[in-house]
Amino acid sequence: MDNRTILTGVGIILCIVAVLSAGVYLERGGLEELGIVRKGFAQPVVAKHSPGAPLDIQNNRVYRKKLRTQKAPKEWKDFEDLEQDMIRFCRNLDEREYIKAYRLPEGSYRQLVKILNDLAATPPIVAGEAADPYKLKLNQEHFLRVIGKDNVGLILDILANEAELMESTAEMAFDWLNKGIEAGSPEIRLTQKDLYEYSAFFLTTLSGKAYLWTRDSKTRILATYYSLLVVDRANREKMNRHNVDLRPVAARLLDDLINYRNLSDRGQYIKKLKALDLPVSTAQAPESPANGKPQPAGRQ
Repeated sequence: MDNRTILTGVGIILCIVAVLSAGVYLERGGLEELGIVRKGFAQPVVAKHSPGAPLDIQNNRVYRKKLRTQKAPKEWKDFEDLEQDMIRFCRNLDEREYIKAYRLPEGSYRQLVKILNDLAATPPIVAGEAADPYKLKLNQEHFLRVIGKDNVGLILDILANEAELMESTAEMAFDWLNKGIEAGSPEIRLTQKDLYEYSAFFLTTLSGKAYLWTRDSKTRILATYYSLLVVDRANREKMNRHNVDLRPVAARLLDDLINYRNLSDRGQYIKKLKALDLPVSTAQAPESPANGKPQPAGRQ
């Protein structure tokens, strides 16, 4: 399957994500063949500084540590607070040399919002992919086709250079998106329905599963976790129109979380999964490749 993770999630992606958180950054393999994944392109991390002043590398390390470990209780964070967190994160990104190389006219925050809105305008196909080669091809090329080669490269570079922040940034972006949708933010045109469509895509379709099955354990687990939360919300709101059965997804994810140690909030994810009251679905068996099984999460 020729395809290539953020925002999204960085995930941010996700970007989903896809999201994302996840979503866009899950296509890495195919893009290496296209020559837009910058192997070995990691740049020295540079903190924001005044012209002529020495680079404050130590200050940058303090920033990263705070972003990773300081967590205000979620109930204290409204959309405006989360939006400022995202803007601060992106302003820090804008100081990186690898981001400057893209010459983004409005900075990384505006660019990432545009990417999300483009993805919202053209969701993937969830139903009938396995029986229609044309739908399958569209889904295999979805992210590259919808947001373009340069934006896919941007997401990949962010994920490669900010890998240590993937987990905390994915959580921040997920909360920012959900509360932005609830607050009716004019900037975010993504809706809960759009989040649901992408989540169902990753959890049930040939293409969505293939994106996840070929990723590293951390990326796959985080993308699956947030996709599951989105579909669980749709279940509770009677909006699970594709009848996605979350029970086998949750069982596999719980097994992965128990065996995979390289997540700082692993205990929180396990607790959340065990607390979910997942209903019995009337869905048919999800689409899955004839040959191929999800890669088990390695013990670390």
